Amino acid sequence: MNQQSVASSDAGSDQPLLISVPVEVTDPVAVAIQKDLKRSSLAGEVRQRSGLIRVDIGLESLPRAANLIASIKAAIVGRSWSVAVDARAGVAVDGENVELALSEGYASIPHRPTAAEIRDNRSYGRPIPEHEQVRSGHLQLSITNATYLGVRQKWADGKRQRLEDVLSSFVEGIERAAAALKQLRIEREQRAREWAEEEKRREERERLAAIDRVRGATFREQATAHKQARELHAYVEAVKSRLVRGSEHDVQVLEWITWAENYVARKDPLNGEMPVLLSEEDALRMRWQYPDR
Repeated sequence: MNQQSVASSDAGSDQPLLISVPVEVTDPVAVAIQKDLKRSSLAGEVRQRSGLIRVDIGLESLPRAANLIASIKAAIVGRSWSVAVDARAGVAVDGENVELALSEGYASIPHRPTAAEIRDNRSYGRPIPEHEQVRSGHLQLSITNATYLGVRQKWADGKRQRLEDVLSSFVEGIERAAAALKQLRIEREQRAREWAEEEKRREERERLAAIDRVRGATFREQATAHKQARELHAYVEAVKSRLVRGSEHDVQVLEWITWAENYVARKDPLNGEMPVLLSEEDALRMRWQYPDR
């Protein structure tokens, strides 16, 4: 298989336009791949987004692409890898999905006006484009999910090499990308475990703080109630000391004293059961009554 490179007449073109020569597709796997890709073609474009490799090429590059993908599949089988099972295109290597893509660039060439364009230009002044974008014939293999991992991600046709010549390097790149992805996953899982452990410690600190807050609040409430009861009791005793039997209001005062003594007895927490430590469950249940301020 040979392709001859000729420069595009557009000086601003990123890369020369390649004139394709016939490429034979004889391998049964490549033949099947070519048929499958052709079914997804539309308006001279071949785009496929699932399976082993994402494809975005022109129809003329289909035979060459089929041979390339067949060679990649053979290398994958030889290394006991497998096609990724999820919806994204890629290969599973040591438990890691390496996503692959085969794409073809564009080149700018002089536009040949059509009869309709010439007519519309003369009749309505509609401009005729000077250039048009066409598929360049340059193919590129990419690993699309290894960004910022320090591994090579692209292999492309060049002035002195064709993709067919660097397929072994591409396959080795898949393995290196898988190792980098695995290392990244391990590091992320480690960070997730550390975060979960820290979150667990934080939640425990908050739990213990809530328990202590509620216990402290109820303790202060009890102490305050006891202090108030003592002050009220002292006031009742002062009233009793001034009571004069047989006075005009002694019956009413005695009635008040009786009520006041009962009131103080009810308000003083020490007149009932001795205080006990709140259980953790009760303290947590009551924490909303004692917000952290």
